[in-house]
Amino acid sequence: MENKTDEVEDKKVITINLGYIFGIIMIIAYFGFAYLLVFTEVFNNFAPLTRYIFAGIFVAYAIFRAYRFIKYRGYKKS
Repeated sequence: MENKTDEVEDKKVITINLGYIFGIIMIIAYFGFAYLLVFTEVFNNFAPLTRYIFAGIFVAYAIFRAYRFIKYRGYKKS
């Protein structure tokens, strides 16, 4: 019979794994949005300068998220 501390530890492991996966998905999404803005015809209704500025912002934020992800390995240590 498991006690409550074992159940709490199991829940922490699940939370950490979901945070790790979510972090990877978001980094890929930000790079993907930047790619869509610069290299595809999806956002042609925006001015080219606006598309490039937003693509730069997405890339910078994706790099920042990737740095934090690597630094904390997907979760903050408590």
